[in-house]
Amino acid sequence: MRPVSKMLAMAAIAATFAAVPLAHAGDDINPDAFVKMCDADKDGMVSKAEVMKMVEKMYDKHDTKKMGKLDKKQVEAFLKELMKGGG
Repeated sequence: MRPVSKMLAMAAIAATFAAVPLAHAGDDINPDAFVKMCDADKDGMVSKAEVMKMVEKMYDKHDTKKMGKLDKKQVEAFLKELMKGGG
């Protein structure tokens, strides 16, 4: 698998793990904040490409060792940021 494809696959997996707590968060979900965070072209909607770009940017931020991998502590920080809507 190419490095970019591998990274996107890992980001998708991380987003899936983040979705599980979101499904149980109830009133804590703020779709407006998510759209604002991801909507690069400001059309009021979020494309798959926009979401993936945001997740990739956040992933890179937490990959402090630039290994293309996150350890457990980095994953925890990544997921916390994802849950709060970026940062």
